Amino acid sequence: MAAKQDAVINELNFKIDKLIKLYISSLEQNQHLEGKIQDLQTELENVQRENKNLNNQLKTTRVASAISGGDGSHEAKIRINQLVREIEKCIALLNN
Repeated sequence: MAAKQDAVINELNFKIDKLIKLYISSLEQNQHLEGKIQDLQTELENVQRENKNLNNQLKTTRVASAISGGDGSHEAKIRINQLVREIEKCIALLNN
């Protein structure tokens, strides 16, 4: 009877040790994945910022091209009107 109890206790100890190792492994993997998520979020923010800058450069280039006599004079007028509206909003905010 005591031998059976010892065998059961040994088996339980073995399973507990295995669970503890799996838990520690899961924690390490979780930390690794959280670090990877953070890196990917930072990379995404950088790519979004670069995309925004490139879009602004493209708009500026199109406006400059249109002003210099290209085919996009309509785009230039629209962009100039947008800039004028933004300037008027800024002036209105300053006056308040």
